[in-house]
Amino acid sequence: MTANLKSCLVLGGKGFVGSALVAEARRRGYRTTVVDQAEYAGAVGTACDLLINANGNSKKFLAAKDPKLEFDLSVRSVAHSLQDFKAGRYVFLSSMDVCYPHVCRPEENAEDSSLDVAQQSPYGFHKALAEQLVRFYAREGLIFRMAGFVGQGLWKNSIHDLLTGQPLRVHPDSSYQYLDTAVLARIVLDLAVNAEVHNETFNIAGEGLVSLREVAGWIPGCQLDPAWESLPLERYELNTAKLRRWSPLPPTRDAVRAFVQAWLAEHSDRGISSRGAQ
Repeated sequence: MTANLKSCLVLGGKGFVGSALVAEARRRGYRTTVVDQAEYAGAVGTACDLLINANGNSKKFLAAKDPKLEFDLSVRSVAHSLQDFKAGRYVFLSSMDVCYPHVCRPEENAEDSSLDVAQQSPYGFHKALAEQLVRFYAREGLIFRMAGFVGQGLWKNSIHDLLTGQPLRVHPDSSYQYLDTAVLARIVLDLAVNAEVHNETFNIAGEGLVSLREVAGWIPGCQLDPAWESLPLERYELNTAKLRRWSPLPPTRDAVRAFVQAWLAEHSDRGISSRGAQ
């Protein structure tokens, strides 16, 4: 059973994740409006069947460096969007960092797990506040807590660093979940039009983990710098059991390997340095 949605507005629709959502909405025939910072003031008051907010700040360090600015980007902006636009359904793209410090323990980061504000990171705390705004103000709201992504237009994260010869910021044995942004877009749009889904929160991520060391092995000529062994070791694993009841999720390893192969094919005229692809 599906809801009859015809118009879609995507906040942050020119960004890495947002552009995939715009492409999928247009592929499905939605009258799709893209609103970024430059278009925001002129778009205030716009009505739409579906609003997808992909406009949140993704720079985690900013929450500790400049908490006032990050609050404005992650919380105040959501409050404004809920009042500035008239949406039948409101989809908010949040972060798995809401579950901090339990991001490595799927048995403790399911959607119904309790959140301890005192233990949250500044970034996760702000995302949690934004989620509460959506729950309070959106008539029909869906929240997706996202893990890592690969896909067209990738411009940052450790996969990007390995491919472009940038130094890692974490230990090579750090492991994460990744999903292609095109798959994210299909799942989000599927659930947004599902009339049986009301005011739900979903964790969304690829199935299983992949380590950066394993990814480096898929990049010809990539050698890991011994200095990186002293960097922080991270593990991010999100509980996706709830979402899997509604949609299959592809394995992380398959998504990343396919992306790496596609990236290498596209950049085949570029050499490989000792730190990755150059």
